[in-house]
Amino acid sequence: MHAITEDIDESSVEGLRSAESYAKANEMLIKVKVLGTKKTFWRLSDEATRISRKLALILRSHHSVGKYLTAPLQVSNVWISSSGNVKLRGVSFSDKHFSIERVRDDYKHLSRVLRALIRISGGDITKLPPDYKEFLALLRRDTLTMRDEFLIVNNSALLPMKNRTKVFLMLYDRIVTSLGREPAGRAKKNRILSKLPYKNNWLETAIANEQINQWVVKKIQYKRTPLDQLRLNRNVRSHLHRYNDDDIEEILYCVWLKLLMVMVKMLHVEGELEGTDIQNKFG
Repeated sequence: MHAITEDIDESSVEGLRSAESYAKANEMLIKVKVLGTKKTFWRLSDEATRISRKLALILRSHHSVGKYLTAPLQVSNVWISSSGNVKLRGVSFSDKHFSIERVRDDYKHLSRVLRALIRISGGDITKLPPDYKEFLALLRRDTLTMRDEFLIVNNSALLPMKNRTKVFLMLYDRIVTSLGREPAGRAKKNRILSKLPYKNNWLETAIANEQINQWVVKKIQYKRTPLDQLRLNRNVRSHLHRYNDDDIEEILYCVWLKLLMVMVKMLHVEGELEGTDIQNKFG
């Protein structure tokens, strides 16, 4: 855990700008074309997800030592340095009457701040991708526990696009290989597979996309099962350099928006997420 005193900056160091000023100058919700189709898609910029995660990390680090914000977090409290670091100004933390309700309140206020910043940047909240909507809903959950903070700060919605392949392959190995070695693990594996989305149409979606269909028409035969959905995604991601397609990760994200999100969520539910290295995949 990083030093929490570094997260608060009341000095006048040059290079810090208000989050409102930053949002006005930088789109946080960006429109991209889904290659292989004629569709377009909205996703958070990597800068937006980095800011989201940094703010969540700041709250979690204080919660870990039994402290919470003494007043609701506001957009005006958030400042961003020229190097991209996120700092808080005009806030204080207290350990007096610390409780899970205080923790929940902190995250609910964070959700409001993030939505406000997206609006300030010109983004339409109704166009948020499903994984980021799920992330904001998690922040507002009335039943949130301290254990859920690991899922908040290591949420799939906050991954930089360039790291999604590494995370998928790591989680694939955890679910398909590691959990398949013993009966208790196989039960967890089966529960995770049963919750994966797109059960009825993932293969049709793959065939309909010109880019992904390159892998579907190979000699490998895919069945319409959750495990084969993971296998196809694994096979595509394992041969990125061979096909020289730097955009394939964004394609996979846009086509199957909820897949990685559910993998991460279910590993958390089954108590397996903390055993992965996901916390080191956000740099």
